[in-house]
Amino acid sequence: MSRAAASLGALLGPVFALACHAAAPATRTAADSCSAVEGELPHGATASGLAGEYRARFVATRGPKSGASVDGRLRLSPREDSLQRPAPVLGARDTTTRYPLAGSLGINAVELGATPTGSLTSADPLAPGVLVLERHPAAAGAPASIILRLGADANRRGRVRFDGGYLVLTVRRLAPDRFAGTWLSGVAGETAAGHFCAERAAP
Repeated sequence: MSRAAASLGALLGPVFALACHAAAPATRTAADSCSAVEGELPHGATASGLAGEYRARFVATRGPKSGASVDGRLRLSPREDSLQRPAPVLGARDTTTRYPLAGSLGINAVELGATPTGSLTSADPLAPGVLVLERHPAAAGAPASIILRLGADANRRGRVRFDGGYLVLTVRRLAPDRFAGTWLSGVAGETAAGHFCAERAAP
C-alpha cells in the first residue's frame, strides 16, 4: 500500500467508525430504552387518541420474576358508544368514568410473575383482552386517570368482581406517539409490579 493510500485510510477510518456509531441510536425505540416513570396526568388528559398499534415492553421490578422483561404488540380500537359507559351497579351509574377503547396484547404475563386474568387477546366486545378506563374526578384540577385493565375475565361486562386476580397498567406519561407508566398484579394484594413503555408502530 502506498504512503498516500495509507494516509487516506487513516483519515477515513475514524470517519466511518463515527458514522456507524452515530447511526445506532436512530434504530432504537422507546421500548428499547424503557425506564420507569412516575407522576400524574393533567386533568384534561384523554385516552381517545390512543387507538392504534404499539410495540410495548414490560419490565418486572417486584415479584417472583423481578428483572424479567417481555415485549409484545398492543392493539387498541374505539368501542361502540353503548359500551363506553360502565354498566349500572345496584342502579347507580358512574358518570366520571368511561371505557373508550378496547383491544388485545400479545404477551405471556406469567413471564412477568403476573397473576392470570384470562385471555389477553380476546376480541369479545363484552370481555375484551384489554379494556381502557378513563376517569375524570369531579373535583376541579384533579388529575385524570387512564388505566388499561388486562384479561377477559377481569373485563367481562356486567360482572362485579370482589376478588380474583388483577393486572392493570396505569398511564403516567402520554404523548401522541407513545405512552408509559407502571403496572401492578395480584389477587388480594400486590404480588408483582413494574413499569411499561409503548411506542406507536409504523403503519
